Amino acid sequence: MSTAAWFTIAVFALVLGLVALRLNAQGVGAPGGGGGGGGSRGGRGGSKERRRWAAQMEWEYLDSDPVLPSRWRYGTIHQGGPGVARNLVTGSLLTDEGRRLVYVFDHEQAGRPTSAVAAVQRRGSMSGALELRMPSAPLPDDAGLDLLEPVGQRYAFVSDPALIRPMITPRLVRAADAVGEEIELLWAEDSWVLCTAPLDISTEHLQDVLDQLVEVAAALDATSARSGAQLESVRRPESERP
Repeated sequence: MSTAAWFTIAVFALVLGLVALRLNAQGVGAPGGGGGGGGSRGGRGGSKERRRWAAQMEWEYLDSDPVLPSRWRYGTIHQGGPGVARNLVTGSLLTDEGRRLVYVFDHEQAGRPTSAVAAVQRRGSMSGALELRMPSAPLPDDAGLDLLEPVGQRYAFVSDPALIRPMITPRLVRAADAVGEEIELLWAEDSWVLCTAPLDISTEHLQDVLDQLVEVAAALDATSARSGAQLESVRRPESERP
């Protein structure tokens, strides 16, 4: 075969290769939409799933709330700022102690979603805060929190050891352990129990987490009720004490 023939064959093969590469690139880009497009659809899919969950539970759904996170100051709120609540679901759970208000939202801080947050309201309230962190969670950057002691699988960081230590009961330890290792940060402040969860957590898993937070709240409420009863007994005249 002549040199010219070999050259023609080489050019033809090169053209076919370039066309194949172009078609392959277009085929990958068109159906999948690329990495960025897939992430965007994933976010929209998450909001749709959250919206469907809210409708199923007959709860309220809101795309965004810039005020709600500022209700709290500890946990992830302190570490990254109040930020904005995205894909917010507001409802109530029927429990043995009656209905409890609950919130679930994606926490956006400095313009970036950082975690999902679930919150359950307590019957009572507390002064200060109790944070229960898995060993894998970052240490709190709040100078007002001190390491107290291990609580089950977690470490307790508290604002007032003398006040918070009586609240750490076996029931609370069991409830905190039942929340699960994937929930790295669990905390209580004022009249709320909250936790952070991965952003891609499913609504089915969120439902389980809320149920476990209810038990954590009930454990803290039981301790508060006993403390209040003891304080009331001390204050009453000796003749009227039970």
